[in-house]
Amino acid sequence: MNRALAAIALALLLVTACSAPQEPPRPAPTAPADAASNPFGLKWDGYQHPPEYDADIGAYAGGATFHDIVWCAVEPEQGAREWSLDDRVVTGLLGVRYHVMLRIRIGTCWATGDPADPKPRAAASRPPADISAYQAFVEDLVRRYAAMGVHQYAIENEIDAENFWADDPATYGAVGRAGAEAVRRADPTAIVADPGLSSSSYGIAVAHDYDLRTRPDDALRIYAAYYARRGAGRFPPAADTPALRAAFDTPAGQRAVAAHQAVRDLDENGVFDVYQLHYYDPWALLPEILEYVKRNLPATTTVEAWEVGTFWPGADYDENAHGTETAKLVVTLLAAGVRRVVYLPLYYRPNAIAANETWRGLYGADDTPRPAKTVFDQLRQHTATGQWQPLGKPGVTGGAVDLGNRTVFVVWSADGAVVPLAFGEPVGAAEVVALPSGEPRIWGSGPLQVGPEPLLVTLSTPFDRAKRWLESP
Repeated sequence: MNRALAAIALALLLVTACSAPQEPPRPAPTAPADAASNPFGLKWDGYQHPPEYDADIGAYAGGATFHDIVWCAVEPEQGAREWSLDDRVVTGLLGVRYHVMLRIRIGTCWATGDPADPKPRAAASRPPADISAYQAFVEDLVRRYAAMGVHQYAIENEIDAENFWADDPATYGAVGRAGAEAVRRADPTAIVADPGLSSSSYGIAVAHDYDLRTRPDDALRIYAAYYARRGAGRFPPAADTPALRAAFDTPAGQRAVAAHQAVRDLDENGVFDVYQLHYYDPWALLPEILEYVKRNLPATTTVEAWEVGTFWPGADYDENAHGTETAKLVVTLLAAGVRRVVYLPLYYRPNAIAANETWRGLYGADDTPRPAKTVFDQLRQHTATGQWQPLGKPGVTGGAVDLGNRTVFVVWSADGAVVPLAFGEPVGAAEVVALPSGEPRIWGSGPLQVGPEPLLVTLSTPFDRAKRWLESP
């Protein structure tokens, strides 16, 4: 997420002192063995957080979270590494039984041939002056945290954003390859993710991919729809093809397209094991974005959504609509085979990330839970141990979850109209939870009336039979 993690670190910055190299701490408790099967995760401030959120954090144990480690913060002077702050964060995350993913960033300092940034944990990265020294640092980091039970790493973050990658995105390729190589050398069992790209970059990247010469209508449509809520903060409005072509030619547009190309080249060549998706934009466009993401990915590359949420600035924010969109966004991701969904942020604190809330938390600034939290909790409680599949039923959309002798499905109408969902034979009593309210009821007979608000339905019926009923004409 652009600026969010940098701002958190900025607010909580601790200037580390140089010290002699440290021995790794004792291994912390690792995440549960079944962590990979629980796709629901949370992102909160790993440096410190209000204790009232401990129960929520504990409830999602077994899910994933991530932490950024910056070379220039760990080693502000060459040869003197200070790991204590990152050790404390990682140990804390493992101690609450999360699957921990580390993003390895460089920052700006002697290691890049530049003056040290006064706020090293918030500094943008530049390519290392010495690639072998960079690889030595990465190997040291990975050996340290692999001994604690961490085996998933990403190389940098959002290289399309200048506040995270200060150089031309084209220079990332050599760093990405070198970093991935060093991770695997230090831990042959490690899973390596690409840097992720900012959610705001996907609208212009997909529009550019459609090509104004061959699919101009699609390019204009997705560009306009993608930025309707965001406005023209990063990319200018475009009502026609000349205006969209001009948007492509802006420095921000050129940078976004170049960054997507740089990451895609590495992904398509198998440099990474995981495509790291960041997504805070319209859920209705997500199938189109996922089609773009998955095209030409190797079969062995998985897609994980390390950052998921809702970007909704301004006074027109509607927490109930946010809840509905969260249900549709998360279900669309999981039904499409996305392996992890980490919601960001869990809560909002004024001026910690920004003066005004734009990335909407599961809790508001007054610590009141929002409908989106009810949605995320209900999905986790009902489906965390199951296997998701898309729901192929005309008139409705959603996903179905195989829980062995039980089936859960989440469904809503495709066009907003009420659709009666009938089964070929009686299904017995089923629990229906309305989302985003979380209100349950029992459905026992007759068609299930499905409208624009998602319904979470639990059947005491084996998955194969229930799915066959669901998808019958």
